[in-house]
Amino acid sequence: MESGGIVLTVIKTVIAFSAILGNGVVIVVMTIRRKQFSSLTNQLIRHQSIIDLVSGVVFFLFEVVVLRLTPMGMKNDQTFLWEVLCRFVLYGNFLFGLTVSSTYNLVIISLERFMATCYPVKHRNSFTYFRINVAMGVAWVIGLMYSVPAALAKYINGEGECAVYSHLTNMIFVLGIMLEYLIPVTLMTFAYIRIFIVLRRKLAGEQQREDGIIGKAKRNVQETMLIAGIVFIICWTPLQIFRFLVSTDILHTKYYSSDALKVVTAIVMCNMSVNPIIYCFKYEHFRKQLLQLLRSRFRRNRVQTGVETNAMSMSIDPIQQTTQAD
Repeated sequence: MESGGIVLTVIKTVIAFSAILGNGVVIVVMTIRRKQFSSLTNQLIRHQSIIDLVSGVVFFLFEVVVLRLTPMGMKNDQTFLWEVLCRFVLYGNFLFGLTVSSTYNLVIISLERFMATCYPVKHRNSFTYFRINVAMGVAWVIGLMYSVPAALAKYINGEGECAVYSHLTNMIFVLGIMLEYLIPVTLMTFAYIRIFIVLRRKLAGEQQREDGIIGKAKRNVQETMLIAGIVFIICWTPLQIFRFLVSTDILHTKYYSSDALKVVTAIVMCNMSVNPIIYCFKYEHFRKQLLQLLRSRFRRNRVQTGVETNAMSMSIDPIQQTTQAD
């Protein structure tokens, strides 16, 4: 049992540090190369990495440091610290609030790409940096709105254990499934289905410019964010199935505090560390900027001028160019 706990702690630590390092790289690259990542979409992608980096830090502090250092006998004490741990740390209330914020930032990216592809004129007139910043703030608010009711549903019972009000259990499960999974998956699925329908129609029609550098860059971004959406579904589905089984009494509620929950939660947390990997392997503009930055930092010889001038994506944000050209 102890060895299993150590293994799970090691896995959590690896997930947390991969999220911190990976998203840290994305933030550094997009901040240093701000002009090369000036589009609204890239601003949202950087914001995604900021949320995921914060989630990685919180995940490590709450799930590794705090839980390992918390005295086992504290659960029998009616202390303020135990109250805070019960409401915000145990069951991952605050942490899941951050993941919900990350989820809805991903939804915003999907909807922004949907508008840019399907309604380019409305996108150009309606989507401004101010409104995108407001949308980013809304993503944080949604996460906060999710975590606060879940925290209020927890209490310390007569035995000093952290428990959930029984009459609120199913409501919390339903709220979690709706906000964490069903609504985001529905919106992202709708957005990407419409995107690919429109792109296919454009490619079959007279808009030959879609076959150029800008069109290829645009499709590359769509494919990158589509992969991110698919990975989101893969990481979140096991938890939602688990919650459904518990809420319908197919599984006993005791499983909600078992290692099974810890495993599916760890799978969810993998989602915050996988996006930087997707960017490195799939997002061509990010990969080129990262490689160019590494060359300029760690090599004595500067990048050849011809390479920079011949590759449009090395000096200009292709998504921004696409928005201007639509």
